[in-house]
Amino acid sequence: MKKEKRSLFNLIFGNKQDKQKAQNTYLKMLNSYTPIYTTVGKNYSDYYLIKTCINTIATHGAKMLPKHIKNTKGNVIPFDGEINYLLSKKPNPWMNTYDFLYKIITILYKYNNAFVFIHKDNTGMITGFYPIEAGAYELWQDEKNEIYLDFKFINGQEYILPYKEIIHLRRFYDSHELYGDPNDSLKAPIEVANTAMQGIDNAIKTSSYLRGILKFTQNMLKQSDLVKFKDNFVKDFMNIENESGIAVLDQRAEFQEVNTSPVTLTKEQLAYTKENIYNYFNINEDIIRGKFTDDEWNAYFESVIEPLSIQLSLEFTNKIFTKEAVQDGHKIIFSVDRIQYAKTTTKIQMLKELAILGLYTVDEARAIMDMSPIGGDEGSKRIQTLNVINTDIADQYQSGKNEVDTDDKE
Repeated sequence: MKKEKRSLFNLIFGNKQDKQKAQNTYLKMLNSYTPIYTTVGKNYSDYYLIKTCINTIATHGAKMLPKHIKNTKGNVIPFDGEINYLLSKKPNPWMNTYDFLYKIITILYKYNNAFVFIHKDNTGMITGFYPIEAGAYELWQDEKNEIYLDFKFINGQEYILPYKEIIHLRRFYDSHELYGDPNDSLKAPIEVANTAMQGIDNAIKTSSYLRGILKFTQNMLKQSDLVKFKDNFVKDFMNIENESGIAVLDQRAEFQEVNTSPVTLTKEQLAYTKENIYNYFNINEDIIRGKFTDDEWNAYFESVIEPLSIQLSLEFTNKIFTKEAVQDGHKIIFSVDRIQYAKTTTKIQMLKELAILGLYTVDEARAIMDMSPIGGDEGSKRIQTLNVINTDIADQYQSGKNEVDTDDKE
């Protein structure tokens, strides 16, 4: 049976190439910046330290849970529909939600621009979400001043889509009107870090070699004889079978060792080269190694994960729903359980404090402590301490209205 080769390009965009022929002019920028953004030569994530930073952020960010909700007069109602299923379970045929978010965040931090194609059927219903990583992107406009984005892939294929129908996430959104700035600021820290690593590598290699001068005590007229003598000495001394590390010379020559101590960075200097890269990503080594404290996690959450969740929520909401649907309360949120990373003692203290206000049920408390739910009426019981009473009851008590009328009782 002959296997048919199918194009991933066609699986995402369809068989028809919708080129929007009316789009015949580049979008003119306000500050004369080019409407073209290329990823070629802009990927610095091959450097191991940067790849580690991006992986850590994407790993924690991918734990967020996308939800379609509807906020009606302060009442938040989960909206269980096709969009919620796609975002929370399977955004496209070959990605689950974790992979989908990991991919988006990774692309975002690699290039400071990430694009998600919203796939719709012939009726306009959303049927999938696809992260798109192209070699270059071009902004076009038509005669009606509608903006389009042209995806140009490295294999020569391209596809043009209305910009208003593409989810676009940005970092360092500074110089350009629509694109995030590239990670060119990483060039210098990477060069310093690479130089430091090369220095260490050279130091290791240098320590493995014998360096010196062969001084001949007898006149040797031919240059070829000098070279041959040197080569034999090197071959004898560097022979892998010479485990003693001792070479033999006769009276014709003597060996004078030359000590060359390579310059390497100190421990503090090496730490400084790493810190420059860590600071660029608002991260530290304890977060990367999973050794963070509650305070470190909270700082990392508030500086990295929370802003990312807000950015995702706003962009997905605005590109998925119409203006009328947004005004009606429809929204996409990306939630992450920050309590999950707290220490057990912190969780217990938090449960004690929240119990005063009766803000959680038995099963919610068990979930915080990483315990399985009980379910039923027992699991849905609300936990509250007896230290707090209803304000109406307190007012009655203080005014004496709750005292029993003894005459009536008699």
